[in-house]
Amino acid sequence: MNKTLLLGAALAAALAASPALAANSAFGCKHLEDNPTLPSVEGRDGFFFRIFADLRMQHPFTEDTVAQMGKLAEALKAHGTTMLYVPIPTKSVTLPTFLPDEAKLFGFDEDVAVAVYEDQVARLNAKGVIAVDLLSALRTTNGGDPPFFRSDFHWTSRGAETAAQTIGGMIKQLPEYADVTPVPYETKATGAELAVSGMRRTLQAYCVLSLPPVISTSYETVEVASADASLDIFGDSGGEAEGTTNDEIALVGTSFSDALVPNFSGFLAQYASLPVANMAITGGNQFGAITSYLTSREFQADRPKFLVWENPIYNNLAQFGTGSLTELIAAARNDCQPVGNTPAIDKAKGLYEADLTGTPIAPNQVLLADAGDNGSRDVVLNFESTDGRTFTREVHRGDRFRGTGRFFIPLESLDSLELKKVSIQFDRLSEEKAAISLCNT
Repeated sequence: MNKTLLLGAALAAALAASPALAANSAFGCKHLEDNPTLPSVEGRDGFFFRIFADLRMQHPFTEDTVAQMGKLAEALKAHGTTMLYVPIPTKSVTLPTFLPDEAKLFGFDEDVAVAVYEDQVARLNAKGVIAVDLLSALRTTNGGDPPFFRSDFHWTSRGAETAAQTIGGMIKQLPEYADVTPVPYETKATGAELAVSGMRRTLQAYCVLSLPPVISTSYETVEVASADASLDIFGDSGGEAEGTTNDEIALVGTSFSDALVPNFSGFLAQYASLPVANMAITGGNQFGAITSYLTSREFQADRPKFLVWENPIYNNLAQFGTGSLTELIAAARNDCQPVGNTPAIDKAKGLYEADLTGTPIAPNQVLLADAGDNGSRDVVLNFESTDGRTFTREVHRGDRFRGTGRFFIPLESLDSLELKKVSIQFDRLSEEKAAISLCNT
């Protein structure tokens, strides 16, 4: 019997059992697994788990992905930035004793889930990537002060602090830390705060009784030397010279880092004793924040000493092929040379045309299309070869990206051609600053 049939049988068994499961719900919940937006299951002691994210066993992580992550870490390191990659384990593998019995019907296997997480961390470390193991730190059977909310998939302030303590401890053990000037921070509780939860709101429609509120102790982190000044999450470095590094941590990631209530960036500043520039984007998934940051002019001008990249394990780094990581590698290396003879620019139409005659493209090179305008989010490139063939490449930055106007576009299959010209359509551009370059990866 193949995997598809086995999965179908498991789902059928789980669905057949749903009436009995509903009768055992502590909140009168029914048909949670049928929710078209967020199919879920109710666990023990008021914990709820998403079927497709928390209970999923398959988290693709190919050798190509591992190799690209190694190249990214190396490219950043060459310019003075040490990257720490932080895969966040699923809620289910962190709190396995609170899973319902039917979790197995949906394919969840605790031993496999642990092995998959540990395998990713080990393979990255073997490739020279500093990957942080949060599973060992977060995993618990204590429901009194859990690392994750009961009715939401995010971590609580307890989970955020535990994660930050683990990461901060690793940073302090790195040789590069000897070159920085530590800054003491302290964190104080400011009371309990109710967080907005889309997951709880979605699940509540299927339940009679009110689900556990998404409430957690809120905190404020301040520098000890000036306790009346809040932590500068934007990491103002004071305008250092272009191409320098500063003694701070740049934090990129998802809502786990961006959410205010858990205070993850504040705890990270405290336990690493360094200022944190929080560049995380809620809803940006695996690449929204880091792509926005690494392609920015600010990053090129003033790189951080440490880059912490937080990403839940269920966010597949190869979801969009190799192009996303290739762009990050090119941006990190910044080994680019201007190309294009006598460009023609039509600002009204957002059109940039350049002659590429006699411009060879080496394997693994990318084209940096720079609109010269941070507001540019969309670009379409039309290449024409000397034999009359045309090839199109395009990039569209969604609302969950910060605009930088800089696009590093892979040129697979074009390196074997003699190109005649390229026509680039930006949604907006600067006539004075728009330019194109070839970059090495």
